[in-house]
Amino acid sequence: MKKTLIRTLAIVAFVAAVSTTSQAQFSLGLQGGIAKSNVEDSKTVAGGGVNLRVFTSPRFAVGVAGKIYADGSDYTFAGQTLSSTGTLTPVTGTLDYYFAEGLLRPYIGGDAGVYFSKYNAKFNGNTIVESSRHSNFGAAPRAGLLFAFGNMGIQVEGIYHFVFGNKNHRSTTGNADNIDFESTSQFGGVNVGIIFGLGGK
Repeated sequence: MKKTLIRTLAIVAFVAAVSTTSQAQFSLGLQGGIAKSNVEDSKTVAGGGVNLRVFTSPRFAVGVAGKIYADGSDYTFAGQTLSSTGTLTPVTGTLDYYFAEGLLRPYIGGDAGVYFSKYNAKFNGNTIVESSRHSNFGAAPRAGLLFAFGNMGIQVEGIYHFVFGNKNHRSTTGNADNIDFESTSQFGGVNVGIIFGLGGK
């Protein structure tokens, strides 16, 4: 399922580029950001990633993205230390629509794909719990503003992630019939990034 989704996303981006070779503009985006879940007393976590896009027109882009968010906590009591760490890695397809082509380009977009997660805990430096890597379907609407400077741009956006659970509680989604749309892990954040290669020059 994971390999098939990644291959499908790559094929979609390639076909879009080939079908519009006269206008297509490839771009590379780098992002960093912070996020916070809807769980009470949750910590703010940092993350970042890369986005490959194809501008099929000056206002529309399709692509693929990979990000990673990491968090951790340390607890000390009676001279003993318990540490927990976790990572969440979305690998998604992306769509973006820009409302203008000038210096300021407000846009809306969305991501959808597989969210990989893994967690572990250590006691005095020794691993006591290590989860297997889980995969769940997820989606994330986005909205932001792009400041375009020739072929380069700086973006600021808000994003909200919905990570869906699995109906049979297995660690992998497996197929679309196993997605539990009533069980989600939600977290929102703000991203800041730079894009090299803009459409609509």
